[in-house]
Amino acid sequence: MCGTKKGLVGQINKVIENSGGLKPLVLHCILHQQALCGKHLDLSSVLDPVISTVNYIRSHGLKHRQFRDFLEEMNAEFPDLPYYTSIRWLSYGKILARSFELRTEIEIFLNEKNHSQVLLKDSEWLWKLAFSADLTMHLNDFNLRIQGETSLICDLYSKVKAFRKKLILFESQLTRSCFTHFSRCDKYRQEAATPFPNLFAQDVILALKQQFEERFSDLDACSSKLRIFENPFNSVIGDLPSELQMEVIDLQSNDILKDKYKEGNLIEFYKCLPSDQFLHLRRFACEFISVFGTTYLCEKTFSKMKYTKSCYRSQLSDEHLNALLVIGTTHFEPQLDKILSEMKQFHVSPIDQS
Repeated sequence: MCGTKKGLVGQINKVIENSGGLKPLVLHCILHQQALCGKHLDLSSVLDPVISTVNYIRSHGLKHRQFRDFLEEMNAEFPDLPYYTSIRWLSYGKILARSFELRTEIEIFLNEKNHSQVLLKDSEWLWKLAFSADLTMHLNDFNLRIQGETSLICDLYSKVKAFRKKLILFESQLTRSCFTHFSRCDKYRQEAATPFPNLFAQDVILALKQQFEERFSDLDACSSKLRIFENPFNSVIGDLPSELQMEVIDLQSNDILKDKYKEGNLIEFYKCLPSDQFLHLRRFACEFISVFGTTYLCEKTFSKMKYTKSCYRSQLSDEHLNALLVIGTTHFEPQLDKILSEMKQFHVSPIDQS
């Protein structure tokens, strides 16, 4: 699909080049890129034992019910342990966080089953578990922030830049064993028998920073254009493309358009620009408005289709499925008055006839 020569991207570039058009902006889905950054981290020394423990507890229905009853008797903070599923972006952080919170209950339950986990008594490993849980939950929070239907590419890029700065802050604080933004680490510090593994944390955060730099380099390459699109009023005229300079001067001198911009809706702002006066600026804006920063809409449609066409609706036709998906994934409002006005004959129920 993304091949630069024979793939879809390569074919599109070839057609546009032959027609004399400008090379299009090609971006990978930011949601997928963020998930890949998290998966690249080498947390196997922490994650593998956690997955093995969870699979042991949930492998049999009786054992799983006993564990849930045990948590209820212990008045545990959480009622159960979730499975880890690699294709579910948020499960990475959830299973680590839940395992840390229930570490005492898990240890007691495993000992009763004669299946002890020695790492649950290892202070250094528990430090790594607490750190991994906190870091992956920050990744989950970032993932949720970049989801949504109406996010423009400039909004998504702002959140990417913000998370990069957070990683720098985390790295600086953890070298001083400051756990202001790592609540589980701060909680475990009261009972830890060993110092915080700074070297492990630094290696993980450094690898994550490198991944974010590499995977979002395509956004960095067009950052100057994104800044112009996001706020043309703060643009330096001399730094603008020549075809935009005269129009942006007119724009920055127009107080009415400046007030419209302050309303906070970029799409509506660019819509209201007169096409005869701001032709190039409108075209420039369309280039970024039309960019899908994530495949959120596709993922949402797939999820809707999964629940709509279940095994209990095997007779559902493609035509009806398409209609249901349109209703479920769009914001179209049915024009009932128009539909009724075009009806020539109405079916009356027997109750109304009587």
